[in-house]
Order: sequence, then C-alpha cells, then structure tokens
Amino acid sequence: MGAGTVQQLPAVPSDITPEWLGSKLGHKIKSIENTRAIWGTGSKLFYTIAYEDEMASNHERPKHVCIKGVFDPEMIAAQPWTVSLAQREADFFSKVAPGLENMIFPKGWWGGTDDKQGISIMDDLSKSGCTFPPEVASYPVGKVMNGVEQLAGLHAQYWGQSQADHPWIWNNYDPAMKFLCAPWDEAVRLPGRPKLPAYLMDGKRFNEALDRYFAERNPRFRTLLHGDTHIGNVYFTADGRIGFLDWSAFHFGSCFHDIVYHMTAMLTVEDRRAHEFEILDHYLDTLHRLGGPRFDRHNDPEVMIEYRRSFMTNAICKERVAMLCERTVAAYDDHKVLDVILGQPKPAS
Repeated sequence: MGAGTVQQLPAVPSDITPEWLGSKLGHKIKSIENTRAIWGTGSKLFYTIAYEDEMASNHERPKHVCIKGVFDPEMIAAQPWTVSLAQREADFFSKVAPGLENMIFPKGWWGGTDDKQGISIMDDLSKSGCTFPPEVASYPVGKVMNGVEQLAGLHAQYWGQSQADHPWIWNNYDPAMKFLCAPWDEAVRLPGRPKLPAYLMDGKRFNEALDRYFAERNPRFRTLLHGDTHIGNVYFTADGRIGFLDWSAFHFGSCFHDIVYHMTAMLTVEDRRAHEFEILDHYLDTLHRLGGPRFDRHNDPEVMIEYRRSFMTNAICKERVAMLCERTVAAYDDHKVLDVILGQPKPAS
C-alpha cells in the first residue's frame, strides 16, 4: 500500500478526480462514480472505479473504495480537532496496518496527511458482503469472544511498547476524554439525559477518578489499543467474524480498556454479568497464545484491579443512547469502579 505525508490533499469531494485517485492506487483510471456518502466528523465517500486497462488483473487494484477524510471546510473551521482524527486514521493505514497480524480490519490502499487533512483509501466493505450493527443492539457471547480474539492479536503484537518506541503515536485520547468529561456536573443534568445514580452525579469525584485512572494505569498491561471499540466501530464479515473500523483513536494504554469497552457495548447487562469472566479468560488465553504474556487473574491481584479500573473508559460510551448508558452504569455498579480507583494509594509524587 502506498503511504506518506503529501501536499494539497483533496479538501472537498470535487477535488477527488480520476487522476488523483489513480496516482494513489498506482493505476490509470478512466472514470470514477461517487455512489454514496456518509457525512460526519470523518466523512466516507464511496466510489466505483473504471480503469483504463480493464483487461489487466484486478488482484491488486480495487473496484469499489471508501475514501475517508474531512471534506467539509465549515466543519474544520468550527471543529478543527476533526482534522487530527482523520490524520490519525491515515497514519494507521500507512504505518500500522501493513504489518498488523491476527486482526481483521478494512483493507487499506493508501493513507496520507497534510497540515489540513488526513485521507484513508480503503475497501468498500459493503461490496464484499460485510454488514454493520445498529447502534442499539445486543449480540451473542460468541461474537464478543471473537471480538476479544481480534483485540488480543493487536495487543500481543505491541505488548509492552509505548510512545517511547513510536514517538509519532502521541496520546490524543486522554486529553480528549478529560475535555469531554470536564463539564460532567452540567452535562448529566441536561434535559433528556438518562438518569444516573447519585454517586455518578458528582462531577468533581468523577473527574478525579478519571484523572487518576489515566495517571495510574499499570505499565504491566500497556500495549497499543484500538481505543474506541464500541458497537458503532465494528462490522461483521461475510462469514460472521468481527472486524474493527475507525482507527482515529489508537494509542498506548491498558489492554483492558479495549476489552471492557467492547464487552459492555455489545452485550446485554445480563449476558455481561453471566459471561464476562469467561470472556476475560478467553482474551487472556488468546493473548498468550499469540505471543503476549500469561496472566492468571485468580492468583495475580493486579490483573483484576486493572480490569475493574478500566471500566472508567466507558465514561462516554454513547451515553446519549439510553440502552448503552444502562449497560455502562451497571458495569460501574458491579465493579465499584470509582471506589477501586479512588481507594488505591496515591503514587508517591
């Protein structure tokens, strides 16, 4: 896959021409047809491609692509941070994806950035029989088992590494979470928001726990994370396996962040309560099988402390959606998440 930092990337859809796309795919293109678009902080434009030489092998060139970037100058002016998300995802496809094993994600064809844009060219998954879950849904435990297998593949490959090993993977996740949760007192009281238990209405205590979670993650469990493993960022392959979308939040952190966020969003409260330790054990076994360390949650108390603390990352788990908020609050209740974090001795300064 081609990659790199480039100049003057397309800023609006009309900038995407057959010549530009052909230069990134390495083939002369006769024409392109924009078949549909999904607009958002990271917009997805879908194209069907006709090549100049239609008789050539199609093995290493796509016919249907999704081009993802920020294609709304007004949005960039109002929310300039959206550019950093697009740049981060482009960096994933250019720098991480080509060497990533044991994980399912969209095939990338090119990724590049400039100072005002990040663009990722990937397969149009809908053309290969993939399906996408609705935002509010529940899935069988077997699906989540497969999801944590995929995450174990990512985690094992980067186990113990950090930003010191990959300086370009700066942590954009922690400050974003702190920014979003800073107005907690006001946000949780807005009309129409799901009702929270009294202990989660205390914004000062909640933000103290959030700050301490980020500051006190146990380095024994550090690896590269997808970072945003909720139900809206997964898809199902034609044979029913899970793949992960939206790589704009990958960073180094605690492995259980990915696991508990994925599990909480995908399962009903009842299924999570009945099967979460079965899922956790499956993750730990797969992590070791794929080259990561072996952890024993029964005889190593640090495993369960870090696991329970990591539910803190569900803080913004689509809380505008009542069902997912219910799942998150139930997990907070079950694992006494704030108490576990705030009850630990503070590290010596």
